[in-house]
Formats: sequence, C-alpha cells, structure tokens
Amino acid sequence: MTAHEWGDLSDDVAAAAMLAEALDAVQVRGVSYADARLIEAEELRLYSTLEAGVDERVENNLGIGIRVLYNGSWGFASLPVWSSADIRTAAERALANARAADSVSGAYRTELPPLPPASGRYQTEVVVDPFGVSASARYELLAAVLSAASAPTEIVTAQAGLNAKRQHRHFASTEGSVQHQHFIESGAMALVNAAGNGTLQRRSFPNSFHGNTAQAGWEYVEGLRMVEEADRIGREAVELLTAPLAPSGYADFIIGPAQMALQIHESTGHALELDRILGDEANYAGTSFITKDAAGSMRYGSPAVNITSDPTVPGTRGSFGFDDEGVPATRQPLITEGIIQNFLSTRDSAARIGADSTGAARSDGWGYLPVCFSTNVFLEPGEGSTEELEDRLGDGFYIDDNRSWSIDERRHDFQFGTEVAYEVKNGRRGRLLRGFSYGGTTPQFWQSVEAVAGPEEFKAFGMPCGKGEPKQWGFLGHGASPTLVRDVRIGVDR
Repeated sequence: MTAHEWGDLSDDVAAAAMLAEALDAVQVRGVSYADARLIEAEELRLYSTLEAGVDERVENNLGIGIRVLYNGSWGFASLPVWSSADIRTAAERALANARAADSVSGAYRTELPPLPPASGRYQTEVVVDPFGVSASARYELLAAVLSAASAPTEIVTAQAGLNAKRQHRHFASTEGSVQHQHFIESGAMALVNAAGNGTLQRRSFPNSFHGNTAQAGWEYVEGLRMVEEADRIGREAVELLTAPLAPSGYADFIIGPAQMALQIHESTGHALELDRILGDEANYAGTSFITKDAAGSMRYGSPAVNITSDPTVPGTRGSFGFDDEGVPATRQPLITEGIIQNFLSTRDSAARIGADSTGAARSDGWGYLPVCFSTNVFLEPGEGSTEELEDRLGDGFYIDDNRSWSIDERRHDFQFGTEVAYEVKNGRRGRLLRGFSYGGTTPQFWQSVEAVAGPEEFKAFGMPCGKGEPKQWGFLGHGASPTLVRDVRIGVDR
C-alpha cells in the first residue's frame, strides 16, 4: 500500500464518474462552461510548548465545488459529499446561483476563451508516509526538540511543531479536461524566546513563518535535523541578548534565503497578482502599484533580477500538475533582467487583458472558488557561493530570518525586521547584531539588487497566505539564493 492509497477518493476512475455526474447536471441551454472539483483532505498538526503538553489535531473533509458560467454570469456552490444526491444538489445550486447572477441588471459578463482539454495525473513523490509514522515517534521528536531548544536558562518560551497533510484533488470541465492529483506534505518548526539584559530575543527554524513545509514525505522532516537545529537557535537567542544593536542609515548587505522568500512573497508575488492589478481585491487584500500594461516595459528591478513562476518544480507547496481551473502547470518568466514580462493570472483575469492564463488559479479546497495565488515564485540564482558574495560585498551585513514585516495595500512601501544580522568586514562575517531592519519602496529595493548567489545556495520555503472573501488559505512556494543589495535604508523600525 502506497502513501496515496487512503480515504474514499484514491480511485481516479470512480472520482471521474462522480465528476461526470456533476457536469451532466448543469449542461443546459445558456451554460457555456462548467467545472467541478472533487476533493478529499486530511491534515495532522501537533504543537508543544514548555507550558503545555502536546496539542494534536486531525481534520478531514470530502466535498465538491461546482462552477457554472451561464450567459456570462458565474454561479458557484459546494457541499460535503455523503452520497450521489449531494453531487446533484450542489450542481443544481450552482446553476441556480448563476441564473440569479444573470438576472441582475447590468451584471458583468465574463467571456472565457476556450482552453484545449488537458487530462492527466500528478502525485507527490514520497519515501516515508508521514501518516504512517507512529504517534510515539512524533511525540518523542517534539519532546527532544523542546528539550534542546530550552536548554539555556535564559529561554523563557519554546515551541515545537509537526504537520502533515494529504489530499486527493480531482477536476473535470465541460471542455473535456479530466485531471487527478494526489498531494502529500510534511513539515516542522521550532521557535524560542530568550529574555535578559532588558530585552527579549527570538530565534526560529527552519523559517520564522510557520516553520517550513515541503511537498514530500516524513523524510523531509528527518532531513531537517530538528534537534540539532533547536540546540543552535536556543544558543543564538541567548547570544542576541547581549549583542550590539544594529545601526541606522544606509548600508549594503546580503539577505539570506529565508528572508528573501518573504520579500518575494510580499513585494513580488502579491504585486504581480492580476486580480489585484485589476482592482478585484481592493476591498480586502489591496491592489498593486503595477499597472495592467506593465508587461514588456516596466522596470521593476535591476538586470540581476529574474523571477519565475514554476509549479513544475517538485517538492514545495506551490508544486502541481494543473491549477484549479485545469490549466496545465508551466514555467512562466514573470520578470526578466528586471523588466516585468507577465503576471500571475487566472483564466478570467487573463482574458480581460487579452492574455493567456499563467495557471495561478488555486483554492483552499472544495468549499472555495479558485482565486489568484502564487505558485512557486522564485528569484532565479546567479553565480558563485555565499562566501564569494560576501567578498563582493566588502563591508556590510548578512541578515536572515524574518522578525517583523509591514507593507502597504499597493505593495509599494515596506519595512522588514530580521531575527539576526552579522557584521561583515572585508568580506568576512563577524559579530552578531540584534534589531536589524530595512525598508523602502518595492522598485527601489529590487533595483538595488547587485548580485544573487548560485544555484548551490538556493533554498525554497513553503508558505501559507490568506486571501479572498470569504477568506481562504493558499499554500505556495518561494525561494532564492543569498542576495546582495546596495545602499538600502536600515534601522527603519526605530
């Protein structure tokens, strides 16, 4: 039995028959398009702190979401599925909602260009099924991580966590696409706070933003060496208590992969979402300073900046074979040598600017409409090692691991703080500093990029992101190699 043989929807043939039943129920006069997503998901989360025992939660669900385009008006409905009757009920409700939208005077009419049918299967490569790991092994690992992280007496709080998720995601459309995708994720985190010398300092691993989760089996967690890294972050948190405060002014510095991942997410991924650019998210998530005619002309960054959307890269939370509108995953250059080339888009948003979808329609599950989320959005590596990049830097800082962030609703003005900074003198990393922060505007920052380290230094991180009304979570990947920036304002949070 493989890691993907679980639940009620592991059989692709049976799932395809259920999807066909849903689509048959909505193919009436006036319907130009419909699709159905049949999804089963199970998620395991465990967290433990010094103050409390293990909080373990298991959630599972199975349901269907159906979209119908009737006379250019969308209708959507979703239901948990207990029997075939639920499938027909969801279809009838989706059609009724589309007809209701159509009846509104002056309603916006969607024109959806046809998409050639694409069918296939995608699944995560897994060595060790995370759901096959014993509870005792999980609990023992959490205890060992907490013990290592909290060994110094100055540690006042510590948290350790493990998570796993598995999904069967089936899709079919009236255009003839039938797709079956089977995903498995595994992740872990550790976080400590140390107090002393009139300050509180935090360290985390493998990322400050909910740890890290990969599209992989338990082998990913084993490879993190969580106990060893927990010991390190505990000691570093204590070192930060007596570390000098980072200076203010303007400086040159290198940003590590974890902090670059969040920089990409906040100032690039969101800024290039076409629904934001068109104003669709203005009342909740915001807009973008980028305009819909920017592709091919707008200078976003320096010639060293090459940013790509590529869900075909395996192993991260943004990896897939097809998006949630059935668009096949492809590698898409978003920024080439600093110039915007394309946007993250859905079929609907892309059609409104006369372009093809870049396959970024994604949903949290069967209960939500697909919206535009990042996929795997990466800063492409350059050349050389981190040490060579530090030689090129000369004097400055090496920073990593996010401590705080703020960015405006247009994704233009921002500031970030990091957990750690190291002073660099003559290309050599030296003393540890605390309280490092930097900020500016998105174009200024990306145009300050001088160089990016090579592919051997590249790291990817899985992240959650909230968007839409009702709010849903998107799960995506960002990655980079250490990146050298020049003349950026620092000390902005004081």
